[in-house]
Amino acid sequence: MKKTYYLLLFVLMSASVKAQTGWITQNLDEKLSIKFPAQPQKTTKNGVDIYTVREPDSMAYSATIIDYKVVLHLDSAALAPMKGNQQFANQLRAGIASKKTNYTFGDITIGKWNTYATYSMSASENINKDTLLIQMILIGSKMYSLSCRIPANMTTKNNEVFFGSFGILK
Repeated sequence: MKKTYYLLLFVLMSASVKAQTGWITQNLDEKLSIKFPAQPQKTTKNGVDIYTVREPDSMAYSATIIDYKVVLHLDSAALAPMKGNQQFANQLRAGIASKKTNYTFGDITIGKWNTYATYSMSASENINKDTLLIQMILIGSKMYSLSCRIPANMTTKNNEVFFGSFGILK
């Protein structure tokens, strides 16, 4: 009985490890990368690059790169004094919420990743009750926005794998 139990445990652990190693590293630009569970589709709208994966279970992953120097004519020197300001973070939240009117957003939190300013928030879809998790990282004049939509009543750690895979290219 114990041998069967350990064999089953080994098989489950092997399947779990295999699922995580199947993720694909996508270079977002010459500086940064992120891992997706499948090859993302890239689109560019108004100078903004968007990488998206939608899975059969309705999970969705997205990485967006906005260069404020190109889009709003704000360089890193203009953004530097604002990056740790709660008012700036609240404006980011309000901008996203204005485009996603079917979601109710929670507070936005300022943090750090390496030496860079980060912004985190979550939202709940008003009808289906899906959860939207968003993490943004400001590096120079570029805002890297990562989002993960989790269907209602679904429990997963894949969002942690996704958000935790953000990396600097050498």
